[in-house]
Amino acid sequence: MLFNQHFGTDFQIVKLGDAPDVHCQNSKGAELNLEITLTEDRPRDIQTSLGRSSHRSSEALAEHNKRVSEGKENPQFSCLSGNVLTQMANRINKKLVNSYGQNTALVVRDTSGVDWDWNIVIEELKEMTKSVRGHFDKGIWILNHTKTKLYQVT
Repeated sequence: MLFNQHFGTDFQIVKLGDAPDVHCQNSKGAELNLEITLTEDRPRDIQTSLGRSSHRSSEALAEHNKRVSEGKENPQFSCLSGNVLTQMANRINKKLVNSYGQNTALVVRDTSGVDWDWNIVIEELKEMTKSVRGHFDKGIWILNHTKTKLYQVT
């Protein structure tokens, strides 16, 4: 678990739930609950990351490119400073209106195929989410697509 490596802890998953999604405990009996949400650059990206859609497959991309070349669709782009940042803030804000109890962290799993460097926009993201902050006493974290980096929002 990347969190354990980052903080030198030994939390283990003890139970999967609904709200919060994951209940963990370390060898000293401390609890850590995780509420998980995912991002998407475009609609249906979450379903794709969970294996429930193939809209990002090479076949789907080829079909999209064909429709673009025929003038039937516009190309679709993602950029960190625009829609992706707004999408991240929206995901966080939706979770911040609920209370998940003590010892809970929000983990936002980035499903983008682009390995964004969230440190570039973390201050802007904090501003976009501060009006509804307060329910995650163990912080708000972004886990990158490759699950190799954690970014602390709060």
